[in-house]
Amino acid sequence: TAAQLIARGTEGNPYVEVTDFFLGSNIVYEENNGRWSTVWIPIAPLEDAEKPFTVAKALLKTSQAPTEAEVVALASSEKLQGMMMNHIHSLGSQEKKVLSESYPGTNADSVLILELGRDPASMKKTGLLICGLGIVGLLISAGMVVMHFRRS
Repeated sequence: TAAQLIARGTEGNPYVEVTDFFLGSNIVYEENNGRWSTVWIPIAPLEDAEKPFTVAKALLKTSQAPTEAEVVALASSEKLQGMMMNHIHSLGSQEKKVLSESYPGTNADSVLILELGRDPASMKKTGLLICGLGIVGLLISAGMVVMHFRRS
């Protein structure tokens, strides 16, 4: 649940499925050609839905909601799946500023970041790509060394 996620913080398995949540109405987004390229939406426990929402403890980060209609659809979802990204990403200064203005009691440096749709397989693919590029670089370097010794 959203309450359990907030209570546990960034510890444990970074791949999570969150239920029993609601999304805050004040969102932060980056816009590109009239569409939202990245959206940060505060997440809170469903049991707090009737309370004033002044402190964001967790954020949903997504590139899968390029319009307000898609954000509304996310808000009616039963669950959100993704990865906790605090060890990889943090909020930029502009995102922190807007978040603090919308939710004044928020500590933007400690807010949890859940990236929607991110999974361990996508992280593994990224790691494999980086390793593959490193190996290609080593092979090219080794080939240049061999060519240099043949000329000598």
